[in-house]
Amino acid sequence: MVRKANLIFVSMVLASVILPQALVVARDNPMPGGWTHSRSPTPEDLAVWDKVITKVNSDLVSMGQPVEVSTQVVSGIKYNFIFSNGDQVSVYSVPWEQKLEVSEVKKSTK
Repeated sequence: MVRKANLIFVSMVLASVILPQALVVARDNPMPGGWTHSRSPTPEDLAVWDKVITKVNSDLVSMGQPVEVSTQVVSGIKYNFIFSNGDQVSVYSVPWEQKLEVSEVKKSTK
C-alpha cells in the first residue's frame, strides 16, 4: 500500500513538472504540417501577396497589405493573410510548379 502511494506521489510530481513544459513546447513549436501562429508578414510573405494581386486577382489590391500571416507547409505552402479590418485571404502556393491560387476570401463581420 505504501509503495503504491509512493508511486502515485512520484507520478503526480513528475506530471506537474513535465506537463507545463510540454505545453510550452507545443505552443512555441506547432505540430509538423500544422498552421504556424499568426505573425507579422516577412518580406517573403509580402512578395507572395504582391504576386497574388498582380498575377492572380487584381481586385484584392483594394484590401491593402496584410498585417498578419500564418502558414502551413503541405505539398506547397498555404498562406492565411489577415488584414487590419479582419478580412482574410487564403492562398495556396507551389513555387516549383509556378502555381499560385486564391482559395478563399473571408470578409470580416466587424
